[in-house]
Amino acid sequence: LWFRSRTNSALACHAQLSITACLRTVAMATSLCESMRDGTILPDGTISVSGLVDEASVRMPPRQDGKEVDKRDADTPDRWIKRHPDMVRLTGRHPFNSEPPLRTLQEAGWVTPPSIHVVRNHGAVPQLSWENHCLKVTGVPRPCEISMDDFASGKVGVVVSIPVTFICAGNRRKEQNMTKKTIGFNWGCAAVGNSVWTGVRLCDVLAYVGVERQSREHRFVCFEGPEGELPQGETGSYGTSIDMGWALDRERDVLLAFKQNGEVLTPDHGAPLRTLLPGCIGGRMIKWLCKMWVSAEPSTSHYHFFDNRVLPPHVDSQLAQDEGWWFKPEYIINHMNINSAMFEPRHNSVFRFRDSQNTTLKVSGYAYVGGGLKIIRAEISLDGGKSWEIADLTRPEDAIAEARGTDKHWCWSWWETEVDATRLLQCQEIICRAVDSNQNMQPMNLTWNLMGMMNNCLFRVKVHPMQTPGGVAVWFEHPTQPGAETGGWMTDDAGIFDPAKASDAAPGPSGVAPKRPVAAIWRS
Repeated sequence: LWFRSRTNSALACHAQLSITACLRTVAMATSLCESMRDGTILPDGTISVSGLVDEASVRMPPRQDGKEVDKRDADTPDRWIKRHPDMVRLTGRHPFNSEPPLRTLQEAGWVTPPSIHVVRNHGAVPQLSWENHCLKVTGVPRPCEISMDDFASGKVGVVVSIPVTFICAGNRRKEQNMTKKTIGFNWGCAAVGNSVWTGVRLCDVLAYVGVERQSREHRFVCFEGPEGELPQGETGSYGTSIDMGWALDRERDVLLAFKQNGEVLTPDHGAPLRTLLPGCIGGRMIKWLCKMWVSAEPSTSHYHFFDNRVLPPHVDSQLAQDEGWWFKPEYIINHMNINSAMFEPRHNSVFRFRDSQNTTLKVSGYAYVGGGLKIIRAEISLDGGKSWEIADLTRPEDAIAEARGTDKHWCWSWWETEVDATRLLQCQEIICRAVDSNQNMQPMNLTWNLMGMMNNCLFRVKVHPMQTPGGVAVWFEHPTQPGAETGGWMTDDAGIFDPAKASDAAPGPSGVAPKRPVAAIWRS
């Protein structure tokens, strides 16, 4: 019996070692056969993205870089950074927390230029240089410092380029704040952007330093930005960690990134090096990455515990502190939930019935989900959610996922439809929702939480009849506007039309509403 037990243990150990060796061989083979995709913008304006099965590329939008230092930054620590003047500042002049106007985000297209991409900064932007910056890696069999040239040359691992949508977990938070004040500031619904990110996969970096599987000692990968960057925490660094299984999973495409849309990272987006976790909330990604280590325990960073959590709706600030809710691991958030919002009709826009072109109204928006899932449909309702009508979905990532040989989708989808103008006078609101490949969909109503994160209730645009010099019209009202901007049916300015900010609602491009009869109507 003793011999049989020892023999079985040896066989099991040998089998495990063989499996590990096979997995290592497969990972190395995959890495070796994957071509370098260094984010170079080709003469036709596209970037070749990484793929094992076929070739794919993404067209880059025109850059909209800031041309000078904004006067609002002139007497702040960020006075050296040129920023786009149209970005909506949500926390005053400093630190820079900003989203683009929703119209600007839409007009930029499916790929978002860095200058109008959402920014979340907890403090001053550190001044780091490509030439002098190194990533310090510890807690591994081969500790080392990796230079930026080491990353860009492919020495550490194959350089890849992958399109990924970045979303702040606070997207649409102002709606929560209008219900009850959270501890967060007023994000609107444009805290989202889509870019092609270039870097080296974390799994390849870990292999380079000698970590190729999980163990008791190698359970988590921890990341930190510069020391002294922020006022809170033991070191003043923004830090977090992810499970080793996640870090080693090649299909999850976790990157140490150094380019965005074919250009080296800008200061606001983490230059010269940042983590990029597809499908994950922005708060789990570390900009200005300085340190990485492997540990048996997760990060102890102040921001790992006191940021990016969704606590139950009965928990306020005092109860969270008194009962230790911040330290309950089940309330940490990583992957984004499903969400959607409307680009058009725009807030405070007017649709005039006497205009001969206005036979239909254009209704459009975006949708996203985390976890590598994909949006499979978007729908609108004109009767308070009793019935739903499918919209046309644009999902450019399908061809990219096919070329990569994966079912993982990391990018937002856009949707659009047309509504017959005659229906608008009987309509009180237009509602949108999205559905993903796991049949998840958005909840009917908002659920408040202390941090105001992951708000994904149905997005509702109110429809108000009005009389104009040209005759009968309707105007549209979004739930909120970002930051300190006024307007929105959830605010104290509900129902107030602002002529100074008015625009014309766009008619449908074809002038013919889709003929998709509703199959069922919910009865209360």
